[in-house]
Amino acid sequence: MGKITDTKPLRTALNVLILVFAGACPFSIALSQSALFLALFLWAWIMILERKSSIPSTPLDFYFLAYLVVGINSMVFSGERAMPVIFSKRILLIPIVYLIAANVSTRRALGRLLITLAVVMAVVSTVGIQEYLSGLRGLEGRLELFHHYMTSGGILMILGLMAFSFAFLAGPLLWRVVASASGLLMVLPLIFTFTRSSWLGFVVGLSLIAFVRSWKAVVGVAVLALLIVLVLPASFKDRALSVADPSHRHNIERVYMWKAGVEIIRDHPFAGVGDADLAKWYDRYKPAESVVTGGHLHNNLIMFGATLGIPGLLVFLVLSMKILLMEWGIVRSIPGEEWLLKCTAVGCLASYIGFQVNGLFEWNFGDAEIAMLLWLSVGLTLAVARIFGRESSSSTAGDAVGPR
Repeated sequence: MGKITDTKPLRTALNVLILVFAGACPFSIALSQSALFLALFLWAWIMILERKSSIPSTPLDFYFLAYLVVGINSMVFSGERAMPVIFSKRILLIPIVYLIAANVSTRRALGRLLITLAVVMAVVSTVGIQEYLSGLRGLEGRLELFHHYMTSGGILMILGLMAFSFAFLAGPLLWRVVASASGLLMVLPLIFTFTRSSWLGFVVGLSLIAFVRSWKAVVGVAVLALLIVLVLPASFKDRALSVADPSHRHNIERVYMWKAGVEIIRDHPFAGVGDADLAKWYDRYKPAESVVTGGHLHNNLIMFGATLGIPGLLVFLVLSMKILLMEWGIVRSIPGEEWLLKCTAVGCLASYIGFQVNGLFEWNFGDAEIAMLLWLSVGLTLAVARIFGRESSSSTAGDAVGPR
């Protein structure tokens, strides 16, 4: 047998590409996806050179496969010509889970990735705050932080929750200070996006972090959110309170979209109408009172049902529940003294819950920038579980062979 090539330099390059991918997610889809696919290619090449697979088995494998199957079913039977390209792009982001779970394999690698995200978001948020406050529309505009304002809101929500997990829970003072500064810097541009669903997702995710600390902290989050709403300028306050206003024009239009989506599912239950722009379908199904033409239906559940049929809706529901239960189980399995692993797991769970709340009112699963961060957070949760499990096993083995 031939000599196995030393892959250490390649692994160093792989780790750099992972950091570039994660760091670029908040501001550049071109750079982040270029780094991602280079990292996946390099990882595959390393496995070939080492003559062994390092792709981890996860509790999600079957459900990812089911998603692929219902997508192929829709491609075949929906007749949507654009679907192969669009659906392929969604499928090609799922390997992020395995890339992160397998290669963020030490506390040091995990810490480097988290610090990279905190520093990048502090800089991006500072730029966003300056850009917004110097804008021509003052406090009436909506911040587009390198992306559409809804995408910006989702990014700030997800990464803000990850930061506040370290700020609220146990850990070294320096980490808590850095996390607090980064998190607070993200809150302002999040508010400036005027994205109500991201605000709501952030509050619910923050409540989960508080719950892990204590029930009193949950009350504190609720009181703080109320105080912030009360002291905000009128434009922000009106926007926040409009969440509960059924007569608000945006709320009315969303209800029209959801009703149209239900009708699409009823008429195309087996394969949906295909994973593509739904503008032509919404124009066909929307009521005469609707004044909006949209390419999606502002709800993840309804979009999965409309585009992939009832099989797609069921797969999304089961996959979502599986991720939730998996992440909650990992959070519960890690003791509080393991602050780095615990805070990461809690932050990822909070981000996931925020994503799902956001997705009740947006098609955020269909947003590539948001989807990359979703799969990144799921991969980090699995990486945390693997690190903790490996260290626990080593400790147990050490105790077994040590002095009696």
